[in-house]
Amino acid sequence: MDASSDMRAFVQVVESQSFSGAATVLGLSPSAVSKLVMRLEQRLRVRLLHRTTRRLALTSEGDVYFARARQILADIEEAEAQVAKLRGAPRARLRVNTSVGFGSISSHRPCLIS
Repeated sequence: MDASSDMRAFVQVVESQSFSGAATVLGLSPSAVSKLVMRLEQRLRVRLLHRTTRRLALTSEGDVYFARARQILADIEEAEAQVAKLRGAPRARLRVNTSVGFGSISSHRPCLIS
């Protein structure tokens, strides 16, 4: 896992309001999601979430990080969508050189070129 995985896990925990809900969305176990968030907090050297047995709450640092992380993840998704869109679309003019006889249309054959 990388830094973006930690960020994605944190954002999903906040949006789901639970580690188990985030785990379901991410296809991971709740303990794996918890470890990703703890690793993120250790790397940042700051507590992002207040955890109790009944609820989660963002710290002030967590609130700032959540807003930026959410935007960063949205930007990544947008960039990937743009690249995927370009991959499927023609990007240049196609020129075909052929002899006059091959290029002429016979009245006996249907025209396939529009």
